[in-house]
Amino acid sequence: MDSSLLFVNKTQTSRILSRSKAGERSAILSHVQSKRRRHEAETSQISKPWAGFTTTLSKSEASEISETVEEKLTFFVDNDDLTARSAKSLAVNKKQKQQREAAEKRLSLAYASSKSLSKAMQPSYNASDPFHCTVANLDAGTHAILHITFSHASRVNFLAESFAPLSTLLQHAPMRHDRMFQLRLNRCVEDQKLMYSTLAYGSSLLGWTMGRFHSSKQPEYFLDKALRAVRVYLSTPGYVVDDWLLLSMYGLAITEMWNCLPIMWRQLPERHAMASKQGSRGFSACRMHLKTLLQVVDDAGGWERFDPYVLDSVILADKFMAITSRKPPVIPATWDPGPLPFATLEECGITEEGLLTILPRLGTGFFQEALSEDLNHTLQDLVAYCRIASTVWSYSSTRPDTEGWLFRQSQSISYRFLIYALKQNANYLERCTSLASLAFILTSIPARGPQMSAQDVTSHLFDLLQEEQFLEEKVNMSDGLWFWLLFMGCVVSEPSPHRLWFLERMTDYCDGGEMTESNFEQRLEPYLFLPSRQGARISAVLEYLNSMATGRWNLQETL
Repeated sequence: MDSSLLFVNKTQTSRILSRSKAGERSAILSHVQSKRRRHEAETSQISKPWAGFTTTLSKSEASEISETVEEKLTFFVDNDDLTARSAKSLAVNKKQKQQREAAEKRLSLAYASSKSLSKAMQPSYNASDPFHCTVANLDAGTHAILHITFSHASRVNFLAESFAPLSTLLQHAPMRHDRMFQLRLNRCVEDQKLMYSTLAYGSSLLGWTMGRFHSSKQPEYFLDKALRAVRVYLSTPGYVVDDWLLLSMYGLAITEMWNCLPIMWRQLPERHAMASKQGSRGFSACRMHLKTLLQVVDDAGGWERFDPYVLDSVILADKFMAITSRKPPVIPATWDPGPLPFATLEECGITEEGLLTILPRLGTGFFQEALSEDLNHTLQDLVAYCRIASTVWSYSSTRPDTEGWLFRQSQSISYRFLIYALKQNANYLERCTSLASLAFILTSIPARGPQMSAQDVTSHLFDLLQEEQFLEEKVNMSDGLWFWLLFMGCVVSEPSPHRLWFLERMTDYCDGGEMTESNFEQRLEPYLFLPSRQGARISAVLEYLNSMATGRWNLQETL
């Protein structure tokens, strides 16, 4: 007899022929449910149309990678905050585990049997592409890299570059590019060039922050696919120039730059050796991508046609490449925001008289130095910027346009110092002052990239201080400016082979006795120094200086 049918026999004892007894109803419902479950179990084993494009990524693995990268990138988070977050994470994981165990107990036999199916048929942890139908095909399993790329650690870089205080960075507060972060992530599902360029970016980021690569796929694997996808797109007649094309080209540029920086790959000796041998080839590739991107933008009508997130990203890549390669930036500073609008000043309650009361000694020492008018103007713009940023970020919330101005103004001032430092016809005193000012900006930004770039700047400063022309001009320099230059040379947080040289020359200012933090700060405040930024490094510098000075003084007494 056909088991798919259920026969219910009615007899004279049935009160109403159209209504079954309780036992009959139970048998009918049980039959219907069993039939449905058998059908679902059978159909679940049939290959789906998208099955050939799926892969497996466990939620625990992706979460582990994302959380570890976030901790490494946001190194400025204090221990108490990390402990609280870890405890909270453990509690959440424990609760989730209990919920999963309870749910598994309620699973029917039919559903339990379906768990034996290939995991490739059960894609997970991908909100933007739940079935892994992405154009990246089998590489979709590396979507964990995408979540790293768009994690909190990456987002706060824009805030840090805007001189936001540490408290703001730790709040996970919304920022002006949140919408584009999500749109870019979703777009990766259907855009091959954007997917692969973002995976290349994320793979490199994962490598130099954690010392390993996801699924053993190194950045070059994705770079090759991304480059081919971009070339095919640009060779297609009538192609559209949009945000996604520019972000794809940006991904190529920033990855090429990262891959040729030995300092980024200390945790991976083989990659470190490869980056050292590669030399300037990576910079050439990065510069080529940026020049092509700029040409595409110009042909399309300028940066105004695209989302500000694109330009902000490109500015950072261009700035870091120029600093490390010691060449002028590729992107012209046509995006300079100019002065903060008067209406914004009024809204924030900022007046010129009020600004002078904030950090009153900041930058006053430069008035006594023989510096050009152009350099002095840039220095005073930086002083005004520090005062405005300190005032604006003191409010509980900041408008997106003001936040955008703070970011662009910081980059514009950095560009101006960098270009001035690279001028061959400028005197060495002014070039060194420009580099030290740029080091001040970078060491004021609590993010890994700027801290590493600060080491490149101080290395360049060290080279200039060895030049004979600088030694001739040094006679016109005040002791205060020289002390500040030396301090900015050794204040970088990243290990530097030149730090000892700067420290040894600062011992002359200890006068055979101990120097306190207060009088140390008094020497620095007339130039560029923020206690909340560079102040944390003073204790380590003083400890070394006092030990050296004491040893030298004891040696002189013995002699």
